[in-house]
Amino acid sequence: MNLQQLRYLHGIADAGYNISRAATVLHTSQPGISKQIQLLEQELGVDILLRKGNRIVGVTEPGRSVLEIARRMLHDADNLRNIGADYTQKGSGRLVVATTHIHARYVLQAVIRNFMRTHPKVQLVLRQGSPSQIAELVASGEADLGISSEPSEPVHELVMLPCARLERSVITQPGHPLLWVKRLTLKAIAGYPIITLDQSFAGGSAVLRAFDAARIQPNIALSAIDADVIKTYVELGLGIAILPAVAYEPARDRKLRAIDASGLFEPTITRIEMRRGSHLRDYMYDFIGSVAPRWDRPTIEKMMRAGARVSGSIRS
Repeated sequence: MNLQQLRYLHGIADAGYNISRAATVLHTSQPGISKQIQLLEQELGVDILLRKGNRIVGVTEPGRSVLEIARRMLHDADNLRNIGADYTQKGSGRLVVATTHIHARYVLQAVIRNFMRTHPKVQLVLRQGSPSQIAELVASGEADLGISSEPSEPVHELVMLPCARLERSVITQPGHPLLWVKRLTLKAIAGYPIITLDQSFAGGSAVLRAFDAARIQPNIALSAIDADVIKTYVELGLGIAILPAVAYEPARDRKLRAIDASGLFEPTITRIEMRRGSHLRDYMYDFIGSVAPRWDRPTIEKMMRAGARVSGSIRS
């Protein structure tokens, strides 16, 4: 048994039990993967993969346990490498951050700029996706950190630290009738076509929940996953937008106006996501500290060891 065999097994599972796809991702040959898995099964004395003819369709009952242990062993192997790198590659390395468009474009600008200045030898990689996709990237080890709202389904492998709250604004064209309303209400907003974030994002689902709670039927004309795309369609006169307030930049959005709607929609709680039990490099703690100064290193280390999950809100 060796780590390469375990990597192949993990790769097959991640590829939906498609060996051809796994071989492409792992940069190896399909026969090579098949041979190593067969050797692993022979050594363990059990079938790991469930086969139907020449096709793999899933994992056997003992295979589920093998796969779970394999993932832990690969995770621990990565931790060992990171511990060594802390001493042999001080100040250099790679940091993969999975985040949403809203956070990458508006929330993390200053953090990323400062991090790149203070850690010039660290390669920073941003991967964008929905909250659920971000959670999967961190849980699988494909990303070191996640910056996002909480995914719709809980992910056991993650430790989550609340770090910020994003309030909402209504974005309109200049001269829009809502700009002259003395007290903004959901009923007034519902009188116009609305462009909002997709429901897979906390911002999109929060908007719909507010209208549902008030028993008001909104006119959702369009939804998207990119705030800049949404603002473009507002500029074209296709509707008004409900977005996190940080997405409105007066200097850039000169053809738009923003109305505070923090009292109408629940805020989105931004969380830093980390894989439970991971060994974080020094520069990763620096990045976390820039995003959320309230969490110090000893506290984070303790929570990572315990697998603690912090929920709750952040006061404005």
